[in-house]
Amino acid sequence: MSTNNNNTKIFLVLNSGSSSEKFSLYEGEDEVCSLYFEGIEKGGEKKFICTITRADGTDEVVDKNWETLDVAFKEAKAIFEKEGFINAAHPLDGILVRVVAAGKYFSQNHIVDEQTFKELEKVRVTNPLHVPGTERGIKNATATFPDVPVMVMSDSEALTRDSRRDMAYALPAEIVDEFDLGRWGAHGASYGYMMGRIPELGILEKKMIVCHLGSGCSVTALVDGQPAYTSMGETPLEGLMSSTRTGSIDPTIGALLGEKLGAAEAIKLMNKQSGLLAMAGSNDMREIIAGAEEDREDAAAAFDLFIDGVAGKIGEFAAKMGGVDAIVFTATIGERSIPVRNAIMAKLEFAGFKVRSDVKLDKSKGYANIAEEGSKPVYIIPTNEAAYMIKKAAELIDNH
Repeated sequence: MSTNNNNTKIFLVLNSGSSSEKFSLYEGEDEVCSLYFEGIEKGGEKKFICTITRADGTDEVVDKNWETLDVAFKEAKAIFEKEGFINAAHPLDGILVRVVAAGKYFSQNHIVDEQTFKELEKVRVTNPLHVPGTERGIKNATATFPDVPVMVMSDSEALTRDSRRDMAYALPAEIVDEFDLGRWGAHGASYGYMMGRIPELGILEKKMIVCHLGSGCSVTALVDGQPAYTSMGETPLEGLMSSTRTGSIDPTIGALLGEKLGAAEAIKLMNKQSGLLAMAGSNDMREIIAGAEEDREDAAAAFDLFIDGVAGKIGEFAAKMGGVDAIVFTATIGERSIPVRNAIMAKLEFAGFKVRSDVKLDKSKGYANIAEEGSKPVYIIPTNEAAYMIKKAAELIDNH
C-alpha cells in the first residue's frame, strides 16, 4: 500500500453505469476532481465524451471523442496525471467500486480478489442490471492501476447488523439458500453516514426514522442509533416508488412480466421505465410538482402516490417500533424539496409532528430542525455517502 506524503489517503471512487463511467478523486473526504464519461450521438454514431469538474465547481469538456467506453480508465488516469492530482509523490491508495449486489458476501466490504468475481456471478441472476457495470469497473481498474487495491464497497454493509428485525423472507429455506436471499437493503452508505452524523450533532433519539429521498428512495428506522427496519429488500426495487422504479408491487405482476419479456427485461422495466417516469412522463420531482400545480392529472396522481408511499412507510415503521421520536430527511429531494416534505409531514400531524416552510439549512450547523414549536423534531441533514465509503475503505486497507 502506498500513502501520500501528508498521510491523507487518495481514493478514486468509481460509479459504473450501463453507458457511463464517473470517476471521483478524493483527498481524504474532500473531492478534488471528477470525470464523467458519457455517450452522445454525433454524426449518426454513438461517441463518448468526458467532462472534468474541479473542486471550484468549474466544468470543462475534454476536446476529444472516443468510440468506446472501454478507454475511460486509461484516459482518466492520463487526465488525473496531467492535472497533477496523482503522481509518484501522490499515488492512489485505493479504488472504490460501489456494489448494490445482494447476498451475504456483498453485505460486507472487500478488497477484490478471485472470490469477488465468483460471488458476482452468483448474484447476477437477481441483479442483472448492476453486475455487468460492476464487473467492467473492477476489471478496468485492476488493468489500469495494477498496483492499487480495488475495493468493493457494499451498499448494505451499514444495514446488515444484528439489530435488524426484518431480514428474512417467508420463503422455503431451500430457495432462500439457493439464491442467498435476504432483505439486505440499499442506500447503506447514506444510512451509515447518518448513523455516525446524528450522534455527532447531539440529536440522537431512541426511535428515529431516516428518509433518503433522491432519484432512488428508501426509509430506515433506527432504534438507539442502529438499523431496525429498512424499506428496500433483496434489491433496491422493493419498497418505495421512486423516479423510475415501481417500488413494491404484487409479485404476480413481476412473474407475468418475466414470462412475457424474460426475467432480465422485466427487471429492467420495473427498475428503469416505471415509477414517476411511467406515471407522469418525467423522473424529475420538480417537474412532477410543477405539473401537479398546473392541475395535470397524471402528475398529481404520481405526486400523491409518492407522498402516500413515504408517509405510509414512516407510519409502518413507527407502529413496528411502538412510536417515533424524530424524523430525518436527506438526499436530493429530502434535503431540497419543501413541497415534498410538507406533504409528507401533513399526514403525520396525528403522530405529533408539524413543520415550518421558512427554515433554511444552516451549513455551519450541519443540519436544520424544521419542526414547529411544540412538535417532535424533524431534521434536514445533508448526506455524504462518499465520506462514509472513504472512511470504511481506509479501515479496510489499514486492517488488511
